[in-house]
Amino acid sequence: MQYVFFDIECACVYKNVAKICVFGYCVCDEQFNILKKEDILINPNGKFHLTDRGGEGIVLPYDYAEFKKYPDFPHFYPKIKEILEGEDKLVFGHAAVNDVKYLCLETRRYKLPSFSFRFADTQVMYMAMTNTFDRQAGLEALTEIFEVEYTPHCAADDAYATMKIAEAMCDKEGKTLPELIEHCRLRLGKIGDYQFSGCSSQARAKYISDKAKAKREKGERRAKFNDFVYGYRVKPQSREFKGRRFSFSRSIEEDVPLAKRLVKAIVARGGRYSMKLSGCNVFIEEDGDTSVRRDAAHKLLGEGAIDEIYTLSDFKRVLWAEEE
Repeated sequence: MQYVFFDIECACVYKNVAKICVFGYCVCDEQFNILKKEDILINPNGKFHLTDRGGEGIVLPYDYAEFKKYPDFPHFYPKIKEILEGEDKLVFGHAAVNDVKYLCLETRRYKLPSFSFRFADTQVMYMAMTNTFDRQAGLEALTEIFEVEYTPHCAADDAYATMKIAEAMCDKEGKTLPELIEHCRLRLGKIGDYQFSGCSSQARAKYISDKAKAKREKGERRAKFNDFVYGYRVKPQSREFKGRRFSFSRSIEEDVPLAKRLVKAIVARGGRYSMKLSGCNVFIEEDGDTSVRRDAAHKLLGEGAIDEIYTLSDFKRVLWAEEE
């Protein structure tokens, strides 16, 4: 079994266009002994327009003028196909679905037969291994964690770094690469018939499902509280809070039984509740709250738009001191 790690650089990437200019790969055996490492420079037949996901310009460590001296993608297609395809190979990339997409777009562009292979993703593997699904682990970040030296955006070096990261993860877990894939419960990505799907893990799928469920339940709680606020109409028992309009941190609103009890106490004292921060002049924040809503309330306090801010514990003492 050979492990094939690959990375692609493009002269430009648009929605349905990815002009590949470098195909870098690193092939090793099952003990991570390097068999071959190479950059294949390709004439992209187009201008260079390079940006990262944030829209910032990136610079490839190559002389752009040199690319015109090389053949275009169809010339290297048989070699790349031979590198990636075969029953005796296990293919890897980091954030690999992007590079697989580029291969799919280039074969369509030049009317070449689709690639057909399965692949694993070291980014997905690392997230599954460490249970860190709230952020993506970039190649550069993992090279720092695993102390791998490489040249960013040099495709063969990126492929090499991906290999060293995979090796380090195997060492850490005391497993072979196929065993680590099984341990992380990865579903391999695949490309075929000009279609592709990314590598995924059961743990990440569960994380996404749980996160979506929590978001849905949070929305349902807020909707329930919203309905209560707009439907609660009783005669005040005093004028203590007359002219005062209250609003809570979202975390307080989502604790519906507590929030309802607080609103009842406010209305009983002649106050009102506003679901919108802009509609209040008194804000109640959760103890230790660091939310954006809390920061906005403090800004409004500084501008004079809000008169008072209480922590929840202090406000409870104001409302129910006699009960305590």
